[in-house]
Amino acid sequence: MLSEVLKRLRALLNLPARLDAQFGRLRHDLDAGVHDVQKSLKAHKDVSREVWQRQKAEHATLEEELAATRDEMREQMLRYHLQLTRLSRLVEARSDGDQQPGGTPIPLSVAPADPSSRGAASGWQWLELAACPGCRTIERTIVCEWNKAILLERDLPDDVMRYDYALCHGCGIVYATRRPVGDSYRVLMDEFPETIGRGPRANASDALLNPYPLSDADRERYRRLIAAGVFVSDHEPREHLDLVFKDRIDNSGHVEILAGLLDLREARVLEVRSRAGTIVSGLRRQFGATVAAMPIFEGQQLILREMHGIECSDLIDYDQFTIPFDGEFDLIVCNHMLTHIVRVDRFFDQIRSRLKPGGHLYLYNEIDEDEFLTRGKSLINTLNPIHLQTFDRASLIRLLEANGFDVVFIKLRNGSPLCLARLTGRAEWAPMDVNERARRIDAYAMARAHSILRASDAVRPRFAAVWQSALEQGCAAGFARFDDKGRLRLTKY
Repeated sequence: MLSEVLKRLRALLNLPARLDAQFGRLRHDLDAGVHDVQKSLKAHKDVSREVWQRQKAEHATLEEELAATRDEMREQMLRYHLQLTRLSRLVEARSDGDQQPGGTPIPLSVAPADPSSRGAASGWQWLELAACPGCRTIERTIVCEWNKAILLERDLPDDVMRYDYALCHGCGIVYATRRPVGDSYRVLMDEFPETIGRGPRANASDALLNPYPLSDADRERYRRLIAAGVFVSDHEPREHLDLVFKDRIDNSGHVEILAGLLDLREARVLEVRSRAGTIVSGLRRQFGATVAAMPIFEGQQLILREMHGIECSDLIDYDQFTIPFDGEFDLIVCNHMLTHIVRVDRFFDQIRSRLKPGGHLYLYNEIDEDEFLTRGKSLINTLNPIHLQTFDRASLIRLLEANGFDVVFIKLRNGSPLCLARLTGRAEWAPMDVNERARRIDAYAMARAHSILRASDAVRPRFAAVWQSALEQGCAAGFARFDDKGRLRLTKY
């Protein structure tokens, strides 16, 4: 009995060891199972990764093929669309005949510019206009987003290129709805050769158009040239300011016009943006007029004072335009001012405040939109960063009427209007009618499209988003045509 108890007691004492052994076998079997499962999963994962990589490569290849097919189809559809547009013009009896188009080949599509090439914002001071600066009408239509800076082959901030020129539904002028002001605009004028794409210091040697401050050596050279006078004969060559003679010949016609339309005996006359004093010095010689001038460059200022003895102001500020002379004038002559002036309302306020009642304003060298709407020049190229307004004859007349002037005489000469207006103080005018507005908006749309399509290869990527619509407009208007080899060409506008 005792032996049986001892036997069971020994078995009970050996139980932990047996359990450990059994647990050990179970753990070994479990580890082996887990290892087999992990091995199987790894093999499956490797197979899945290989399949995924293969499918990914096949998908990428398929995407490339689809993209190429889509581009090819889009190009073909565009080609068919443009051809059909042209055919529809032929059906409407607006054909140019069978003559093959000449002109510059143009692509059917343009890749967009690399976003990384865009510069940071300019940091310029900007004036955003909510209404027309000339007649205060709010309604308008954007007719060109860009100024000439977008055509320059150098990296510039996007905001510098964009002025959003709009056609006013009231007076009808076209104006930059956003424009640089203060020092930002002043820098553009001070460096205007580079501003308009001529390159730095391009006008430095031009005595009349040198925009840079004069050194002591410059002043000495100018005085030596001034001493020779205006009329230096070719048979007695000596250093002189030949451009002053040229200006005298080119602008003496204005004296004839003013003398034929006004009684200027002993009148008081101011010329704003006088280059060489041709007009005011001519009126002084013929009529004994008392004259003054406002130049834009130091070289002009020196010529006006020392060659002609004309009283001069400091250089013109196009933003905060001010006439600094006391008293009133019978006549104020302005050269190419409305095109450039930043604050049109301030300009007219100053003119009215310095004109005698019934006095006259004479404008010349303003841009007439016919230059780019019908005479083949580029709209965008014409609207350089210092050109803020442009007109046609009717809109210039309405602008003047809206600001208290009656037009006495207006005539186009060398593509630019000559305009004489009398101060009445009455703002009596009628807005542009809807038919005229529609016609001009359409004309600007065509000029814009032609300007885009004639852009150089280097800057075309900037127009990628609007290239196709410009092509469609060009084909519809007939200035983009396919030749007999299927190449699209840009013809003269």
